[in-house]
Amino acid sequence: MGWGNTDQLYLALGYCLFMLILAVIMGKYPPKRINSIYGYRTRLSMKNPATWKAGNEYASELMVRFCLYSFFIPPLCYFVFPEWNFIITVAGNSILIVLILYYTEKHLKEYFDKDGNPLK
Repeated sequence: MGWGNTDQLYLALGYCLFMLILAVIMGKYPPKRINSIYGYRTRLSMKNPATWKAGNEYASELMVRFCLYSFFIPPLCYFVFPEWNFIITVAGNSILIVLILYYTEKHLKEYFDKDGNPLK
């Protein structure tokens, strides 16, 4: 027995809400020090405290924004592909997370060199 279309809609919206809560927590309680457990962790963001702070601030702002955008996916899927609603929502959120990585790295490269030194 599978989930009905309305169940899929509620599950997908719940997933979006969960991701938004995580984004808000990351923005409200950013990691204070470079660590390997919590925060925006890439080679460039972990170079020094300045890149760490810039990367985490920018990534959390994007994550909140993209999570808000993701709330459009479930209602749209409900009318177009209702039986795939949850899967499409998770896939859409995954794409948005990859975009956060791309845009945050681009942002860091605008302000820091490859060694983490400020450019401006």
